[in-house]
Amino acid sequence: MVERNSTFSAPLRRYDHNGYSDCRGFRRFLIIALCLLALPAWAQRSSVDARKVFIELSTDKAELYVQEQLLLTVQLYFSNELVSGELSEPVSNNAVIESLGPQQEYARVRGDQRYRMIERRYAVYPQIPGQLSLAPLEFEGSFRGASGRLKILRSSEQLFDLPVKDIPPQFSGSVWLPATGLTLEESGLPNDNRVTSGANLTRQLTLRAKGLPDATLAPFPAQTTPGLRSYPEPAKRATDISAEGLTSILQQASALVPVQAGELRLPEVRVPWWDTASDSEKVAIIPERVLVVAPGSDFNAQAQVQAQAPAVAAVDRKLNEYGDDTDPELDVNDQINTGSGAFWPWLALFMAVGWSITAGSVWRAKRSRYRANKATKSNTGADGSELYKELLAAAGNNNPDTPRLLLRWMNLQYPAKRFQSWRQVAEFCHLPPLTDALTTLERHRYGTEQPLEDNASNISAQLQQAIRELARRPASQAANNGLSPLYPPAIDASQR
Repeated sequence: MVERNSTFSAPLRRYDHNGYSDCRGFRRFLIIALCLLALPAWAQRSSVDARKVFIELSTDKAELYVQEQLLLTVQLYFSNELVSGELSEPVSNNAVIESLGPQQEYARVRGDQRYRMIERRYAVYPQIPGQLSLAPLEFEGSFRGASGRLKILRSSEQLFDLPVKDIPPQFSGSVWLPATGLTLEESGLPNDNRVTSGANLTRQLTLRAKGLPDATLAPFPAQTTPGLRSYPEPAKRATDISAEGLTSILQQASALVPVQAGELRLPEVRVPWWDTASDSEKVAIIPERVLVVAPGSDFNAQAQVQAQAPAVAAVDRKLNEYGDDTDPELDVNDQINTGSGAFWPWLALFMAVGWSITAGSVWRAKRSRYRANKATKSNTGADGSELYKELLAAAGNNNPDTPRLLLRWMNLQYPAKRFQSWRQVAEFCHLPPLTDALTTLERHRYGTEQPLEDNASNISAQLQQAIRELARRPASQAANNGLSPLYPPAIDASQR
């Protein structure tokens, strides 16, 4: 500590030419002494007023990669009773800034002064390499002083620029994922990998990334496996917010239907990412999986083709037996000339029997169709009114059989169309609300992960409104430019 002493000398009495005393020098001495004593108090008061409010900024790292998470902490200190105030938000032209929950209030002591402190935390994601610059944070508020009067105080603080590094050239992934942790999980398939042909399976992949927003996570690439039909659903995204930053979650489910017995191989899933803690590349892997598919009781088209393959091969071998050296027509003529005369009668008898069997089959098929149409009309009425009421009731209850009832009712209304699936009906009618509602019902029927109870009333009302609109349409107003179904009726998933 440095002490300064000042000494002043002044005469207490002075005689003028008239002989009277003059005290003006003593008065000057008192004024100067009082001013010198008051200067330290004024200086201390000014410094205290300047520290009644101030802002402190801090980050969790001094440099980072592009799109890497930076935790920014903003702390506002004030010593008086805050009446009102406004603290600006951090802003940057080349970064995405996310707030990490509501602000927190604490009590802190700095030096000999007790402060109230408001803390806010943000996650900052720079989008381009170079320098990360944030605009100054400003505070303006009103405080009530000791005299009871309101006082306006202002404070501002700016974060120093941070260097932002580009994507390292040794990164092998197609999507840049800088995170502090990343996990990849698989669920839904049996542990023993044994399934039955025609069974409905659900495979769900879950990706969790710590330190990234969910928008940066790309959906899983589509994978095809011979003998396995896959129906992927839209990916679901979510973000968990905490004081330590963002944790994003990506979930994607796929309905799998094995249609071929034997071993089916699901290829491995690889997600490369960059570990910012160790500054190195890592890969999250779900290993290859082999499903052992047992034959099911249902007949499928692929099994039919496999069963007919030996017969087709035998026919090909017979045709190849002629070769280039033998003329098939000569062989036939030789057989006719050398054979007995009973060849032609037997051939005529064989053809007559074949035509008789064909004619009988056609007559029986027409008779069965006539009986089926007659029974349908007797049960549902000539105009399908009973079936229409049943369809409306099923739609109101979100019954999974609503697509099947809609298909029957539309075939009664438009017999010439011969709809094979509800998707053909939706394409013919051009009603997007009907398509959306039936798609949601179909996902619920095949065991999707999204619950239907959240918006059950909206779906039922949407279905009923679309069906009533169809009932009010005359046949001449319906569109007649529908395309043929992509899949034959035998393998159309909507018919199962």
